[in-house]
Amino acid sequence: MADDLILTERLNMRSVTRSDAPLFHDLVTRPEVARFLYIFHPGWTLAEAETFMDDWAWRGELRFRLSLIHQGKWAGWIGASDDSEPEIFYALRPEFTGQGLAREAVAAFTAFLFDRFDPPALTAGVFTDNPASAKVLASCGYIVVKEELHPSRGRLAPAPSWVYRLANPNLVDRT
Repeated sequence: MADDLILTERLNMRSVTRSDAPLFHDLVTRPEVARFLYIFHPGWTLAEAETFMDDWAWRGELRFRLSLIHQGKWAGWIGASDDSEPEIFYALRPEFTGQGLAREAVAAFTAFLFDRFDPPALTAGVFTDNPASAKVLASCGYIVVKEELHPSRGRLAPAPSWVYRLANPNLVDRT
């Protein structure tokens, strides 16, 4: 489709839209999902999700989220911050996990970010009790550079997390 920014063998990635808000909201407010994300929590409202979709839509620059569409269905999302070394973040609906879709999305999204924006590196934060996400990042070449306690609005207290980093392979100096 013309609105797709990234196409893979099994995924179409397009900007989040207000119409995605109900499914996005349903996903990120599940306690078992919110605990692995930093800013979402079970009490987050649908109205907040609608505003979030507007705020994080693709505008051709960093700080955006894309919807992941698999076989015509909304499977989850992936996004990037506008930090000097952008942080990536993603989540899949439970019925789409375990199929390699997260790895496929992260690999394609990583390549897109390096090609389009040329940052020195990308980062990702993963709670240490989320081995599936850690495995996805490692399989895409990200390495752990730090362990820290990180808060999540989906948890009662900060929890151990790993910071992953991947240097831009397009740059000669990989500092």
